[in-house]
Amino acid sequence: REVTEICCTSIDEHRDHGPVTVAAVGVEVTHQVVGYLRRLPSGEILDQIPLEMPEQTLATRAVMYTVDPGLLSQIGLTAERIPGALHAAEHAAIGLLPLVATCDRGDIGGVSTDLHPDTGLPTVFVYDGQPGGAGFAERGYRRISQWLEATRDAVAACECVSGCPSCVYSPKCGNGNEPLDKAGALR
Repeated sequence: REVTEICCTSIDEHRDHGPVTVAAVGVEVTHQVVGYLRRLPSGEILDQIPLEMPEQTLATRAVMYTVDPGLLSQIGLTAERIPGALHAAEHAAIGLLPLVATCDRGDIGGVSTDLHPDTGLPTVFVYDGQPGGAGFAERGYRRISQWLEATRDAVAACECVSGCPSCVYSPKCGNGNEPLDKAGALR
């Protein structure tokens, strides 16, 4: 398990699309591993082992989008579902960024929150995993429509009911893929 926080250090470009704003931003991402789970081969969790690891901070580049809470309410997402919907959308977007940015999923990371302190809004960040950035987030920003449409189409085409590694589960999620709301992400 890990705790990840992200703060904006600069907003270099932004575009408003009605109730959604997309921006290319400088960010500082702070990670801290706080524990790990011991599991049986079946996946059953035996216990959680706490750790006291130092924080690691990465100054890099990100593409972010904010969503007006009124829009989320209008499309039927209750406050309880918003964190899972954003988290699932974040994972799916990370999985599809290589389509427009020619990168590996391991080269990028993400953070989503229903109320980010820098924006005051529900916000999703996808960031480059290299100090100073590697250009992947910038390419995502430039091709945001193509990227997010492909993301939506891939999630919609997946035959699973509530999410799987092919659509919204992430192999490197620091939160154990919780919460995730595939239907909410599609909305």
